Amino acid sequence: MLRKSFRTALVVLLAGALLVVLAVVLIGPSSISLQEEVLHEERSQDSGMTYVYGGEHYSSDLRLLRVVRPTGVAHELRLGPHVTDYYYPVLLELGAGREPRVRDVGWLPDRVVVRFESSESLEVPADNFRSVR
Repeated sequence: MLRKSFRTALVVLLAGALLVVLAVVLIGPSSISLQEEVLHEERSQDSGMTYVYGGEHYSSDLRLLRVVRPTGVAHELRLGPHVTDYYYPVLLELGAGREPRVRDVGWLPDRVVVRFESSESLEVPADNFRSVR
């Protein structure tokens, strides 16, 4: 009897471990960050721009990150009022394998425009990042 319950427990444990491994292999690699490096950071308030949400004015933060994941290196722009905790993510795919460098950022009432040294640019509507909480 004890041997049978041990086998059952072992089978359940192994099945659970297999499910965890499958989840990590199939879903996890693209969402797990092994390392994050901030390449550029600024606040809209430093440029004199704040955004209204819920009747109050908030500064928005912008971070350009180099993110190392099990699937490779990605570059991500994060926007939001408290970008370390809550943010609107934008995955960057600029040029062939080049690391993006921000030339300047234009904070506008209805959007933010990020211009890169590669002469490419990206616009993100303010509605996408001002209410991220």
